[in-house]
Amino acid sequence: MEYRKLGSTGIQISRISMGSHHLKNPQDIDKHAENFFYAYKQGINFFETGDTYGNNCSELILGAAIKEMKKHKKPFYIMSKTHAGDSKTFRKNLENSLKNLGISCIDSFTCLWGVKSFEEWRGAKNYGAIREMEKAREEGLIKHITFSSHLQNKELIEMIGEYKFDYSLQGFNIINSKYRLKGIMKTHEKDIGTIAMNPLATGDLLLYEDIFNAIRIKEDQTLVQAAYAYILSFPFIDSVLGTFNSKDEINEAIKTLYQEPYSAKERSEQEGKLKERINQVGLERKIEVGKALRQRPHILREEVADLFGVYPLSV
Repeated sequence: MEYRKLGSTGIQISRISMGSHHLKNPQDIDKHAENFFYAYKQGINFFETGDTYGNNCSELILGAAIKEMKKHKKPFYIMSKTHAGDSKTFRKNLENSLKNLGISCIDSFTCLWGVKSFEEWRGAKNYGAIREMEKAREEGLIKHITFSSHLQNKELIEMIGEYKFDYSLQGFNIINSKYRLKGIMKTHEKDIGTIAMNPLATGDLLLYEDIFNAIRIKEDQTLVQAAYAYILSFPFIDSVLGTFNSKDEINEAIKTLYQEPYSAKERSEQEGKLKERINQVGLERKIEVGKALRQRPHILREEVADLFGVYPLSV
């Protein structure tokens, strides 16, 4: 496993991280807890969850894994999230998450969850979101002030210009990188750590393999590995976060690190090959796939329309 400094936090974060948003059959707590602990043994040390993920099971899953992690010396870091911004509910949800996870202090517990516009950020800030996290940090319940977002360049730059966060979780992949690149570069300049989520566009790259297989520019790489390699090639991305439902999926992602990192030239080749493949696809198929992609909350209409070269309102 490779590690990188996560902004100014002092954390050495694994280049591959593990989330829990799209766990299959999350009621099978033992199976998924075993996978999280397996990932930890392979060197993954950053784990992300949310208080409602997996039909409210994901924190219990991670909590079961943490029981085993505590028996070992290697550090681990946990991020959880809530949509509650008022003081009473935020505190209630934080305490419940700490209980579910079996810990007394969490690295990050943020109520800035999935911010999709500057207006959302400004509204959350005015409502007191930052104040609640700062209070929890002062009480020793959380260690870092963080956020997760799907913001494009201009709005992300404006947001981080108003507060010095410790690190962030950003939706970033080969579909939307053009619209988010400058914003994430700015977070790096400000020494705010960046973890990229949705590397596979919530699995859609695999669902539309006939198109996205074009980014596999190395024969010995799977599509998953090509998608991870693309993101890891950007020097300002500290870690890539994926959801894994088996040990094989964990191994597949980690094996990306065994290969020579992509150069900027190879990354451009991926983008060019994808564009070539899209140009070979008929208009109806472009619109069909574009509509499916933009149904995801982390992929915006203009990002899809630009990638597929279609009328924005058609998708």
